[in-house]
Amino acid sequence: MIAISVPVLSQLDFDEAFAYVSKEFDAWEIVGEGRHFLPNLVYQFLDASSSYDLKFSAHAPLSDINIGSLNERVRETSLKEIAGALRSAHRMNIGVLTVHPGFYSPAGMLDKPKVIQTTLESLSYIEKLSQDMGVRVALENMPNMGPLTMGRTPEELMQLLGSFDIDVCFDIGHAHTMGAIDAFLPLKRRFINVHIHDNLGERDQHLPIGDGKIDFKRVLEGLSGYQGRYVIEARTLKEAVLSRDRLRALMSSL
Repeated sequence: MIAISVPVLSQLDFDEAFAYVSKEFDAWEIVGEGRHFLPNLVYQFLDASSSYDLKFSAHAPLSDINIGSLNERVRETSLKEIAGALRSAHRMNIGVLTVHPGFYSPAGMLDKPKVIQTTLESLSYIEKLSQDMGVRVALENMPNMGPLTMGRTPEELMQLLGSFDIDVCFDIGHAHTMGAIDAFLPLKRRFINVHIHDNLGERDQHLPIGDGKIDFKRVLEGLSGYQGRYVIEARTLKEAVLSRDRLRALMSSL
């Protein structure tokens, strides 16, 4: 199943965004920011979703969120936002929530082991709440953004996941910036969500499928057996539809 996730949608009125997505896609990963802040959407979502044949997942807030922050007040606020997204997803009957790992702040760069430990403590809290809410959490691999990001490689991501009952959101474009697509594929049994977009390999660009250097046919072959959604992340609605058409063509050729 092909889904859409376009941050610009969160700037639209929810009903307007709902109507657009339902015309072009089978599923929608709602980015819980802007006008689509999940705790504020619950009743409107439940009312609107009864009128559309769509499947849903959600992405927790990502702006200004750092579950690995060494500033305890920042970390507490970040966890509060993710907890709000989990509780809202439960009330909205949304079964999968994608979450970003922490990142290294300037202070964190001076004590990376402490940031990792702090992130693990945060993930332990998220795991318990996920189990209580019956919503699966997918931790997303991050792109190459220098030394600031965590979870960029399979080794880094698994260091964070450990034995937690948390799954993986495999972001193909992010992995490509690290030259790590093939290295992630052996983890596919833990993938419950896949983000798909293109780039030239140097930075996270969110280009339409086919406009960068990723060999998507080869990647899709490597993901054989994956039963979850392919979530197209795009910069604009027009580019999302273009990627959808190209992805459909690739899938039909396999």
